[in-house]
Amino acid sequence: MFINFKLLLKQSAKTIPLLLLFLSTFTNAQELSLKEAYELMILKNGDINASQQEVNAKKEEQKAIKGLRYPSLSLSGTYVHLQNDIGFDLNEQRNMASGLLGISDPTVLGDWNFTALEKNLGFATADINWPIFAGGKINAANKASQIKYELSENSHTIKENSLIINLIDYYYKLKLANEAKELRQQVYQTIQIHSDHATKLFENGIIPEVETLNAKVALSNAKRELLAAEKDVSLATTAIKNLIGGKDFNTTSSDFIIPSIQTSLKEFQTEMIKENEQLKFLEKNQELAKIGVKVETSEYFPKVALFGKHTLWKDNLSLVDLNWIVGVGASWDVFNGFEREHKIKAAKHKVIQVQQLEKQAKLNLLTYTEKLYNELEKQLEQYNSLKNDEALAEKLKFMRTRAFEEGTGTSLEVIDATLQLTEIKLYKIKALYHYNKTYGELMVNINKTEKFLNKI
Repeated sequence: MFINFKLLLKQSAKTIPLLLLFLSTFTNAQELSLKEAYELMILKNGDINASQQEVNAKKEEQKAIKGLRYPSLSLSGTYVHLQNDIGFDLNEQRNMASGLLGISDPTVLGDWNFTALEKNLGFATADINWPIFAGGKINAANKASQIKYELSENSHTIKENSLIINLIDYYYKLKLANEAKELRQQVYQTIQIHSDHATKLFENGIIPEVETLNAKVALSNAKRELLAAEKDVSLATTAIKNLIGGKDFNTTSSDFIIPSIQTSLKEFQTEMIKENEQLKFLEKNQELAKIGVKVETSEYFPKVALFGKHTLWKDNLSLVDLNWIVGVGASWDVFNGFEREHKIKAAKHKVIQVQQLEKQAKLNLLTYTEKLYNELEKQLEQYNSLKNDEALAEKLKFMRTRAFEEGTGTSLEVIDATLQLTEIKLYKIKALYHYNKTYGELMVNINKTEKFLNKI
């Protein structure tokens, strides 16, 4: 059998890269970056999708309000069946008239029983109505609908930002839990090796039995801590899946951002006042409240509208010979018991209410920004300090282990050094977690979510 190895090599050269690409895609398919998690949440989260439908509804309502500027046209039709014809019997008057005229037979004057409307009658009309002036109420209604639409967008963004902050928290909490689990696993394995070593030394009569007991107790504690860390991983994974629509993943791929602060508190506070969505929400509400004053003030002015009617069809309506009418109408409430005055005052109080809420919100946001900034500084200091402590603890563990192996140290000293190093590493990871969570929360609240995600 002849095999064309040259052809086979050519086909392999084409196939192998595709196979490697497929395997790479398959391997990485279960990894989840924070940016991918964010995109999945925006696409699949039920709360976000429901909030978007509210925005869509407000957009349609805004379009509907624009119809106030245009004339309205309606068609109507009526068909009636009466019990009897409607008419006038004047034969008596005919008889009297014939007597006055000297006519002996009144019937020569004809039948004076007239039918005005037959019992079956109908008509159809087209009606048009066009308000041309309403004291500014139409303009105010359109402006209000625009602001309500913008408010729905604000609300949607606030909802989105709240969930993004939760996602950042859960994502880094999962990363913290995974790294804590790995540390606990390393501690467990280290103490397991140390326990086995201690047992052999005891069996050879080099160390007393109490040293092996210390190792066994430490091993039991390490096992318990490892199981707790595994449970933390499971809980954090479930929380993320709930936010991203149930998407399965095995591991996180985004790293912690190494703590550093390059922006001043003043700059962050300026950005917070300028970009925060909750503050924008209050600003829009203030605009809406001011329009409410205009709406109530419009009641002082007359309302003017054009109208018209055209008869499309009529049956048995011979008395009505009009086919169309047009006209202009106006109404003006001159006095309504001071109702307008009190409504205007109430609307003005709402404006002041929102202004006060906005004023307090700015103060709250400045304090909130300072709190987040202080937390960033705290975690930066913790991280830098723990890096130095970690190096010292690594050296201490090495020295304690060598001393124990040479018979000049105790099992308890080795275990203490191991646990001390583990605790320092855990505190260091926790500092990373708190820094990244806080930094993400700050960036989301100043509308810099994309910048934060691209920095990872």
